[in-house]
Amino acid sequence: MRKKQILSLTVLLCLFLSTQYRLQAQTDQTIVQDSVLQSPVQRYLTLGLATFYMKLNDEHLSPLNYEGGSFLLQLGAFKRKKRTIRNLTFSVTTTTLSPKADNREIDPRGNYYRFDLAYSQHFHVRSFQEGKYRWYLGGILRSSTNVRLNPQLDGGFITLLFANGLFASSVIEREVRVSSRPLTLSWQLDLPIINHIIRPSYLNIYDFVNPENNWVEERLEDSSWNAINRYSNITSTVSILYPIKAGNVLKFSYEWDFYRVSTGLRATRASHTFMFSFLFNF
Repeated sequence: MRKKQILSLTVLLCLFLSTQYRLQAQTDQTIVQDSVLQSPVQRYLTLGLATFYMKLNDEHLSPLNYEGGSFLLQLGAFKRKKRTIRNLTFSVTTTTLSPKADNREIDPRGNYYRFDLAYSQHFHVRSFQEGKYRWYLGGILRSSTNVRLNPQLDGGFITLLFANGLFASSVIEREVRVSSRPLTLSWQLDLPIINHIIRPSYLNIYDFVNPENNWVEERLEDSSWNAINRYSNITSTVSILYPIKAGNVLKFSYEWDFYRVSTGLRATRASHTFMFSFLFNF
């Protein structure tokens, strides 16, 4: 009798362990499939909304420091394979800039507009600690347009900066699990290699009717090629990717962006961006 009971308990224990093993295997498979890093090919359309704050010092036009905050909208397409990452983004920012409160009576607010178009491609270099960390190197082609309206400055009502350039970029990723969900942490650093900059000394009321005036040609005459010593544009981005249902992903990121124009028309700008993005898998 005891032998039959022991045999029955042994069979039941084996069935229980087998069931638990299959459930655990299915759970592990689901986690691997949900993992952003482990997926062989993923394509996303991205929609991002951010809160944006910046400081600007344009030494050529004014000795004051201007600051302002607003929202930023970003659209893009994101694709990652096992060894490559590609990203295309277009961002629009509009805000008002003004100096400190004690200077606003003589120096009122001015409108600021910025448009950014960027394409990046990164290649996997190597992994560390049994694949927990992944390191990518690549480059970015970026076009940035900055336009500022200065109603208080009679000689520089419109100030602009066009910058188109090539950047070196590095990305480090790590996957961690929180409540059995794989989160992907990443840090990206972008440094300029060479940029083509258009920044006129000032641009006031322009006579477009006069056939002798050629706005495009005059702006190209103001342009110059600059390396990192004359145009320092550094961008640091920390991101968290959180996979949700149907292969979609939520993304939270903080970006610090800094540039300094060290030509005869000096200007310095720093911005902080906190962005929430939704990545639609397709």
